[in-house]
Amino acid sequence: MTIELKTNAGTRIGSMVLDHIAMTFIAMIFFIPGMVSRFSTAFEVTHEQSNIDIFGGLSYVGLIGLAIYFCKDCINGRSIGKRALKLQVVENLSGNVASPIRCFIRDIFCVIWPIEVIVTLANPSRRIGDMVAGTKVVPFDPELEQPKSNFGQIGLALILAYGIMFLLMLPFESLKSKLKSNQVTYIESSLNEQTANETEQIFKDSLSEHLTSDVLIYDQIEQNKDLKYVSVILRLKENYLENDDNYEQIKSATVPLLLTKFPEGTFVGQIKYIYQQPRSIHTRTLSLDWRKKE
Repeated sequence: MTIELKTNAGTRIGSMVLDHIAMTFIAMIFFIPGMVSRFSTAFEVTHEQSNIDIFGGLSYVGLIGLAIYFCKDCINGRSIGKRALKLQVVENLSGNVASPIRCFIRDIFCVIWPIEVIVTLANPSRRIGDMVAGTKVVPFDPELEQPKSNFGQIGLALILAYGIMFLLMLPFESLKSKLKSNQVTYIESSLNEQTANETEQIFKDSLSEHLTSDVLIYDQIEQNKDLKYVSVILRLKENYLENDDNYEQIKSATVPLLLTKFPEGTFVGQIKYIYQQPRSIHTRTLSLDWRKKE
């Protein structure tokens, strides 16, 4: 008589926690290059317009890490957590080791992990992903025949996982493209250093006790050659950015000064307020785009 092996809720939850910790660590390795790229410039203040590309241009490399997360059981139905706690994913009906594709299907449902945890507590052997994939989790049986790794299916599972992550990322890429389309494109040849120096002098004459300025002026932008592009970086000597009241105070002192040189409606641009300390930097950016009022 064959006795069906069953697992318990505690072991299954423990396996899920171990997998989440281990696979998150592995996934983050692929995000490190982009994070390092962003961190290396985190304390650099430039006249560039803001963007939302958190991981720099390496976001697509990071998706490889997430794809691996969703293929964690593809090698003989045994993820890191399952190997540690002696569990295995098998086919529900036959009891054979689940194929990489079946494991991929079940692991995709980790995106709804809170629901999966609740289902696992009620039914340790089969969460929602198992019901869809036709699998279950059982204690590892060393006597069960272990098939050779099907690298073709493992590769296909990784490609499918990466494709799904890519599709989920598209809305964010669309938002990023929309923000970029709203950015001002200035004409490089219209750089006006003299006017920039004059503007810096205005801030120095009036507010040198409170800040220093760095100004960039272009006399024309591609969207409208009658408008200038004005970018101002104000390095504050006190932290006026810690609350809204102080921020409004520094705005009311600086924006009118800029408008004495460039009347409203004659330019677009930004003011970056910076308060920098050895180990921290506070930044607020004020966009000045009169076109939005038209």
